[in-house]
Amino acid sequence: MTLVDTLRLGVDSSDSEVGARIGGRPPQVFAGQSILQTHEYLLTLAAHTAPWLGARELSVFIRRGFSIGDDDLDYPDIGVRAVLHPPSQRSGESAGSHEGLGSAALIKIPAVDEVMPLVLIAPQPVLIQHQPSYADAVEADGHHFLFQINEEGWPVVAEPQPEFIEEYLFGYGSVYLYGSCDETGLVRDVVPGFLDF
Repeated sequence: MTLVDTLRLGVDSSDSEVGARIGGRPPQVFAGQSILQTHEYLLTLAAHTAPWLGARELSVFIRRGFSIGDDDLDYPDIGVRAVLHPPSQRSGESAGSHEGLGSAALIKIPAVDEVMPLVLIAPQPVLIQHQPSYADAVEADGHHFLFQINEEGWPVVAEPQPEFIEEYLFGYGSVYLYGSCDETGLVRDVVPGFLDF
């Protein structure tokens, strides 16, 4: 597995039809696919965002109606899905969009101690409850940590602007995504490991 430097992504003040982005219409490549009937689009990491992506993009979806009070919070049954796909602009259709989530580009942000990024790509996870055992099941299947989505990284907007997100998806916590790589260092599959909040 190729180690990666730490990369932090935050929500930009503008939107984007391509590349790294969050909310809004899902990528066109998912048009008509069954995932849009059961899950809502969360975000896309652009090709080459991390060395393990190569020329592919990665999109993350959350099960429609997902709640931290539900039973599907841990690997392998967690209510989050991650899908590798060719680069794709946003769909012209809103099917699969998360109505309670704004739409924006994701941009690289500098490392500042007091600023939590929305997406953290790093060699090791930053755990909230400091319980490494949460990863036992996903690591037992040969997966390694790739990145996490931190709800502390949602943008803060001033009144009277609408909130970027209506309610926290992961209990103001983080979801941790893992994967297994081939001999070239490219990820073969990406799986959500667990929530921490």
